[in-house]
Amino acid sequence: MFVQQFPPLPALQPFIAGIMVQEEWNSINYANRNPVKVLPTSMTIIGFQYGKPMRKIENQEAVSMGSSGITGIHSTVKEYVSTGAIGTIIIIFKPHGLSHFTPYPLFEFHNADVPLELVFHAPSVRELEEKLGNASSANERVSLVQQFLLASLRSDREERHWISEAIRLISTERGALSVERLAAQLYVSQRTLQRSFNVLVGASPKQFANIVRFQHAISLRHAGYSYLDIVQACGYTDHAHFAKAFKAFAGCGPESFFSCEAQTELNKAFGDPHDSPSEQQLYH
Repeated sequence: MFVQQFPPLPALQPFIAGIMVQEEWNSINYANRNPVKVLPTSMTIIGFQYGKPMRKIENQEAVSMGSSGITGIHSTVKEYVSTGAIGTIIIIFKPHGLSHFTPYPLFEFHNADVPLELVFHAPSVRELEEKLGNASSANERVSLVQQFLLASLRSDREERHWISEAIRLISTERGALSVERLAAQLYVSQRTLQRSFNVLVGASPKQFANIVRFQHAISLRHAGYSYLDIVQACGYTDHAHFAKAFKAFAGCGPESFFSCEAQTELNKAFGDPHDSPSEQQLYH
């Protein structure tokens, strides 16, 4: 598989953490590939696909997806499967970045895959998809997408600088931060914090923090930490609490997750910390 990363244009850097291009044209590879499991992540993404469409697994059935769409913050494992030769441009937004491109509250994308033409000007989306299909290189496709995003950037979005500070604090504490303590540190009410997070980030501050903590637990295990060390470092009350919280996100307990044969595929999941932009890119 061809994988290449691109930096956002300077005007997009306050909102976008990174851009990735993934391409697979080898029929032997995509014909035998298992569904890709994508773990819960604090990121919202836009994906632009060219080539054969992807399908997502819902209720044990494969559902066809459109050429482009928004995947919001999700709290359960998602599964996708390719149907043939495919290329994908992945726009990785900072936690509140997408709010600067759409008038819709981001909680409407929570746990959802939304076709892009339902959010942006549909004829412009279709024109972009046609251009992407005809483009001859990854550089050309990324340039087309960035120009589309620049044209979609909203100047009327109210800026709430304390949201960025809230995200930074949650990241610094690796998710082990209560809503009460967070609101007190920001000098805002818990109600204001909850409402603004849902609108501008796409999840409640507690949901967001729990996902950050879950991803941190995976990072620690990959780094060789024991489960006892993880329980203590991540602020879980005991191993049972950790195992229950982990299973809610991963779909299985930590022992099964880290030892099963599917772990190689899971490690490739988009939400995995090893393949994601750095925390500095995401939260600053």
